[in-house]
Amino acid sequence: METVATTTLIIMLACTIMHALRSLHARSRKSNYKLPPGPSLLTIIRNSRQLYRKPQQTMAKLAKFYGPIMRFTIGQSTTIVISSTIAAKEILQTHDTLFSDRTNPDITTSYNHNHYSLVFLPVSPLWQELRKICHGNLFSVKTLDASQDLRSRKLQELLSDIRQRSLEGEVVDIGRAAFMACINFLSYTFVSQDFVPSVGNGEYKHVVGTLLKATGTPNLVDYFPFLRMFDPQGIRRHTTNYIDKLFDVLDPIIDERMKKRQEENYVTSHDMLDILLDISQTSSEKIHRKQIKHLFLVCTYIHLFVFF
Repeated sequence: METVATTTLIIMLACTIMHALRSLHARSRKSNYKLPPGPSLLTIIRNSRQLYRKPQQTMAKLAKFYGPIMRFTIGQSTTIVISSTIAAKEILQTHDTLFSDRTNPDITTSYNHNHYSLVFLPVSPLWQELRKICHGNLFSVKTLDASQDLRSRKLQELLSDIRQRSLEGEVVDIGRAAFMACINFLSYTFVSQDFVPSVGNGEYKHVVGTLLKATGTPNLVDYFPFLRMFDPQGIRRHTTNYIDKLFDVLDPIIDERMKKRQEENYVTSHDMLDILLDISQTSSEKIHRKQIKHLFLVCTYIHLFVFF
């Protein structure tokens, strides 16, 4: 609670200073563009607690006063909030390519993730190629249907484990059991082997949980880019360390698979790793080892976000 209060005070102080500097700078020159209306700095400060606890609901209340297209400025970061279905459709469907680029949070620069991730890459030939690979190979209906038996087997293993523990009179941690089932399903889909036993149940959950927590932590650097070189909250530094641990587990698996693929009697596993290595072998320009690892990182985030 003290950490939250301290962070809030720092943000308020920094916002006040930056707002004063921006106001002085704005007076010295005329703006060449018009922005929609939005809450003032004082309004943001008054609603800071509600914004921290219930950001969506608080934004919806502010939109009723400022309109369906609202400007929201904190520090040097200006965000346009859309709360109208008509405006959202115009942006997401009619002009989707124009608005597809996004500002990369500072945390995505860890391990240069923003240069390899489909989620944070700008619209470019590389982005289009990765999107085509994901849509046509990794997440196609055919691929998902092929893994139906695997999903059923992992679910049965989860239920059997819970039943066995209940018969022995042991307390069952449902969250931990669900985590193991989910991550092992993901790892089997990706590399055809269980991932949790190779790292240790507690350690892997701690690594993934810490990464997800860091992703959801408000970062001062995102609002005040001049603080990037200092990384005052240490979010980027800690994220880099934990991604390094995750990649330390994945690298030997990729090395072993590439070694097996050189054998004459190798039989493909038809998992995501084999699919990506096939594409990489055909054309290394489409996808390479770094992109494969970062794609696995994205899949891990998507599949496990619900557990934290």
